[in-house]
Amino acid sequence: MHSSPRVASSRKYGRIAAAIALALLAACSQDQAPPTATAPQSPASNTTYPSAIYHSHVEFGTPADGNASDDYILSKRTYTVSYNCAKGGPNWVSWNLNKTHYGDAARSTTFTSDASLPSTCYHVVTSDYTNSGYSRGHMVRSEERTWSASDNQTTFLMTNILPQYQDLNGGPWYKLEQYLQDQAQVQNKEMYVISGGIGNRGTLSALGKVVIPTYTWKIVVIMPYGQGLAQATSTSSIQVIAVKMPNVTGISTQPWTAYKTTVDDIEASTGYNFLDKLPDSVETYWESHVYP
Repeated sequence: MHSSPRVASSRKYGRIAAAIALALLAACSQDQAPPTATAPQSPASNTTYPSAIYHSHVEFGTPADGNASDDYILSKRTYTVSYNCAKGGPNWVSWNLNKTHYGDAARSTTFTSDASLPSTCYHVVTSDYTNSGYSRGHMVRSEERTWSASDNQTTFLMTNILPQYQDLNGGPWYKLEQYLQDQAQVQNKEMYVISGGIGNRGTLSALGKVVIPTYTWKIVVIMPYGQGLAQATSTSSIQVIAVKMPNVTGISTQPWTAYKTTVDDIEASTGYNFLDKLPDSVETYWESHVYP
């Protein structure tokens, strides 16, 4: 049986009206749906403090060995460095680290020689590293000085740099840097860090300008935010991390914890005395213990 044109037209318009009603209902349902969850942002991406609060970069003493002639001390707003002109790199770099040092300043794109070195000292330039097979390894991490562009730029001075294989630089070395960032921003810790190199694998491109370390090391004193030497009165008032990482390839997947050692070991390897301002009992305990 055939429907009349009028009935067919009514059915057609009925179907169109029903479709429109369903579309409107779906749209209303979508408007009322809960918002899609987004991944949480890291504190560094959304927090810049009114000022970067720097405590003493050598809070627990200026590291010293038996030969001060190769320790050219540079005291900057953002860190203190003992530079070795003969090696073309730092003996050690020492710095304070807390949550106020992180911000939204852009990472610098320019490594520069340090004009504060004397004219008698070779001024390492970024091209000394070009095609050498080694990365420009930050001692003070760029991210740790992002409160302002000028603070960040100081981490790109060549006096803050040592040659590192990228497997080290982007592997366990970076993973420890991330751990320290978490300690500062999430765990609200105050830290005092020292790092440097050990040994001699030759020089970059065999040019005799920049010595390549066999290991790079780091020592970290961890305390509650805002604390320092005055509160370091017992072994329970601080924690100390010490690591010595080999400057080799093939370790990019290794955790930083694979290279934990003692401060005593680093002192024996470098000849430097660290943390000498700590009370003797606290210094003796933590320099001989491996971070848990």
